[in-house]
Amino acid sequence: MPMNNQITKKPFSKLAITGFGLIIFSILMAMSGPIGTRLDLWGFEAAVNIAKWAAYLGIFASAFCLVGLIIARPGGKRRGFVFSLLGLVVVGSMVMYLQYWKEAKQTLPPIQDITTNTEDPPSFWYAPNTRVYNGFESEAWQEAAYPDVKALILPLSAEKSYDLALAVLKERGWQLWEPNRDDLHIEATEKTFWFGYADDVVIHITEIDKNKSQIDMRSTSRYGSGGDGGTNANRIRGFFKSLKKKAAAAQ
Repeated sequence: MPMNNQITKKPFSKLAITGFGLIIFSILMAMSGPIGTRLDLWGFEAAVNIAKWAAYLGIFASAFCLVGLIIARPGGKRRGFVFSLLGLVVVGSMVMYLQYWKEAKQTLPPIQDITTNTEDPPSFWYAPNTRVYNGFESEAWQEAAYPDVKALILPLSAEKSYDLALAVLKERGWQLWEPNRDDLHIEATEKTFWFGYADDVVIHITEIDKNKSQIDMRSTSRYGSGGDGGTNANRIRGFFKSLKKKAAAAQ
């Protein structure tokens, strides 16, 4: 019992507690960036700068946690080892995530308009997207960065492919814009997770024969310039993956 009392009376390491507190503040600071854009308090560039300074603060705070980890090590004279360890794990995850986006912006092409048909991209009829496909330049960039983003061929009739594509869109909760069964044409909008920006997609289905159809898809950011970190290409990949699963189950 005396030994237990002695352990519980050990003081906390001020460095460990300070470092952990600063890291929690840096996380809240980083979260405030996208929240502010959703509330129209500031724009994307301001949110990026907030995230950058949050990362700097997190790295600075990690130095406190690192020292606190040593001072509050098991068997030491201070408590707070768990706080220091948890703080380092949290800030490490945050910095790795931000570094991933930084590298994606630097290595992927400066395009925000991805299509499976670069020669004749599906056009928007209903969604309020006025972006014009950039032709040969975008085609070359897309082919180099996303060579796997191609039209999907399904062993199903065009009508059946249309129904399955519509079902996938509804499951994902995207906003639909007047689906057109006669022209086998579907448009939808997805809001990005962090910043809440609108990205529009258009899906056009072509009948090859009565038991085979081709699905073309275009995904583009409604606003902005530069790169998208691969968001639009990944959206097409994810959609086609879900659509193929539904098609396999329907056969």
